[in-house]
Amino acid sequence: MVTGKVEKVVDITPRTVSLTGAPGDVLEAMVTITPADKYKFSILELDQKYKTNIKADLVKPAKGNLSWQVKIIANSQKADDLYDIITLKTDSKYKPVLKIRVYAIYLKDKKINS
Repeated sequence: MVTGKVEKVVDITPRTVSLTGAPGDVLEAMVTITPADKYKFSILELDQKYKTNIKADLVKPAKGNLSWQVKIIANSQKADDLYDIITLKTDSKYKPVLKIRVYAIYLKDKKINS
């Protein structure tokens, strides 16, 4: 059995994105990926598993900043549940692949009975 302190290689905030809106709404979120100082890495590629109405774009860190960002935009014209898995490939030997789950739920407008 191996024991000892586990060091954090990366901080992903949030790890799971949950968006809710009405049909026609454009829902947006930003995920921040920050490598630990000791384990710096670059993100080489972004891939989406299902290619739904969820779009993800990788934003490189500004000069002097370590944090990468993933901008997520979802849209649907009908009541729908959307799901995708974003995979980020890195040049890190400790974390070569990072995954982010994205849920976007579009609810029908509630009608008021009079």
